[in-house]
Amino acid sequence: MDGRHATGTGREALDPDLTPTPFASALRWAVHALVYAMVVVAAVIVLLPRPADGAALTLVLLAAVTTVYSVGARRALRRRAGPEGSWGALAHLGPSVVLWSGTFFLGPDAVWVAFGLDFAVLYAMPWTGGLLGLVVVTAIAVLGYTSWSQDPAPGEIAGPVIGALVALAVVITVRALQREVDRRTHLAQQLARARDMIAEQTRAATTAAERDRVARELHDTVAQSNLSIHLLLDAATAALEREETVEARSLVQEARAAAARTGQQTRRFVDAADVDVPTGPELREQLRRLTADATAVGPGAVELRDDLTDQELEELPRSTARALLRLVESLLANAVQHSDAPRIIVTVSRHEHQILLDVVDDGRGFVPEQVAGFGLRSARARAASVGGALVIETAPGAGTAVQVVLPLAQEPLPRPEESP
Repeated sequence: MDGRHATGTGREALDPDLTPTPFASALRWAVHALVYAMVVVAAVIVLLPRPADGAALTLVLLAAVTTVYSVGARRALRRRAGPEGSWGALAHLGPSVVLWSGTFFLGPDAVWVAFGLDFAVLYAMPWTGGLLGLVVVTAIAVLGYTSWSQDPAPGEIAGPVIGALVALAVVITVRALQREVDRRTHLAQQLARARDMIAEQTRAATTAAERDRVARELHDTVAQSNLSIHLLLDAATAALEREETVEARSLVQEARAAAARTGQQTRRFVDAADVDVPTGPELREQLRRLTADATAVGPGAVELRDDLTDQELEELPRSTARALLRLVESLLANAVQHSDAPRIIVTVSRHEHQILLDVVDDGRGFVPEQVAGFGLRSARARAASVGGALVIETAPGAGTAVQVVLPLAQEPLPRPEESP
C-alpha cells in the first residue's frame, strides 16, 4: 500500500495535493534552524563572558524549549499541514512560548529567541493565530526584557517590535511565493499524471488495434483456407464413395495446395513478415483462384466479372489491393458457407476514383439485424481501414448483395497557368 494513503495507523490520511514541495520543505527547515540558532545565541550570551546567577536554570529552560519545539515540529511534519498553516501547531508552540517566557524571571538574555519564535508562529499557524502569536511573543519579549532595566531605552522596546515586523514582512512574501510555487508544482504533477494516462490509453488502443488486425488477417486467410480444405476433402470423400477416383484425386490435390498456402500464410504471421500483395495480372490471377476454389467447395457456380484493366490493377495502392483480395476471399467464404446459393457473382469495377466490389448470390438471404458474425464485422472493418464502406442488401429468401466501395487517392489538380 502506498504510504501516502495509509490509514488506521495513527497517522492522518494524506492528500497527495498536500505533499510538500521541495521549496516548502526548505522553508520549514529554515524556520526550525532559525529557532535553534536563536536558542544557541541566547545560551552563549548567558554563559559569556561569565555565567550569571540562574544561568544553569536558564539553560535548562532553553533546553526544554528546544525539546518541546522539536517534538511538536516532528508531529506537525507527520500531519503535513497545508501552506496556510495549522491550528495543530499551537500544541507545541504554546508550551514553547510559556517555557521561554519563564527565562525572563532569571534574566533578559533569552530575548533573542523571540526572533525565531516570531517566524515559527507566523509560518506554522493560520494567519489569525500567527498574528495573535506574534503579538504575544513580542509583548513577552518587550515586557520581559525591559523588566530588567531601571530606565528602558527606546531601542529595548523597538528591537523586538522591529524583529516582529521583519518576520511578518518576510513570511507574507514567502507565503505568497510558496503558494505560487505549490500551484505550479501541483499543475506539473497533474500534467504528468494526465500524460501517463494518455500514454497508457494509447498503448491499450494500439494493442487492441493490433489484436483486431491480426484477428482479421487470420479470419480472412488462414481460417478461410482451412474451411476450403475441409470442404475439398468432404467432396473428395463423396467422389470416392461414387468411385470417381480421378475426381477425388483432383480434389485432394487442390486440398493439398490449399494446405500449402495456409502453411505459408501461417509462417508469415509467425515471422511477423509482411504478407505479399499481388498487383496487376497476378492480382487478377489470385481473384480467379479464389472464385475457382469457391466453385470447387461450394454448392453452386461462382462467376468473376473483372472490368479492370491490367494497368488499373497495377496502379492500385498496396493497401487497396490487399483489402480487395481479402474482402473477396472473406465475402466468398461467407456466401459459400451460409447462403446455399446456386450462383454467386463477383464483380470488380471502377467508377471514377473508386473501386467497386459486388458479391451477389441468389441464396436464402438473411435478416441483417439478426446476424452479427465476425466475418461481416471483419469485412466492414477492413473496408473502413482504407477509407471504404460496405453495404448489405438482403432479405430471407431473396439472396444477398454486398457492395464495397474502396476510394482511390486522387491525383493533385494541375496548377493554373500563371498569367504573364
